[in-house]
Amino acid sequence: MKTKLFLTFIAGLFSLNSFAQKSTQEMAVYAEKKGNDYYLIRLAEGVEVPKVYVYSNGLIKPYKNYTELKEIVMDFPGMMTSNNSTKEELVSVMKKDNHFYEITSQRKDPKNFEKTTITVYEVVNNQKRIVEEYGSLIELMPTPYKDAIFIDIKK
Repeated sequence: MKTKLFLTFIAGLFSLNSFAQKSTQEMAVYAEKKGNDYYLIRLAEGVEVPKVYVYSNGLIKPYKNYTELKEIVMDFPGMMTSNNSTKEELVSVMKKDNHFYEITSQRKDPKNFEKTTITVYEVVNNQKRIVEEYGSLIELMPTPYKDAIFIDIKK
């Protein structure tokens, strides 16, 4: 239930962004690293069940086609605990100009989504270096890193 409420809140933010942008997008809501692969969970506009992608060897491909949210939570149980966590959680990854970035979020107050810090790390040789830190998702919006959170869907 908490995951569903969290995704509903994210959908509200998503609606604000897509209204401003007038384009079809997906929003990154959670990511998980398993081995060398990253599993990216994204909420598409007007869809209740997020899409899951795998980032492997520099390419992002659809992972599985889920029909229910509980199926995703079964495969990625960390998604449930990230809702009420104050620890840093992976949200998305991005490759831009031969640089690879991990984008994380950390809630200062698990009950208040607005008190979230977004951190962008550059990853080189399995070592992370902080590139930027933002006090909210709103602060991230005018930066090039927003493309890791709000992903344009090509039709």
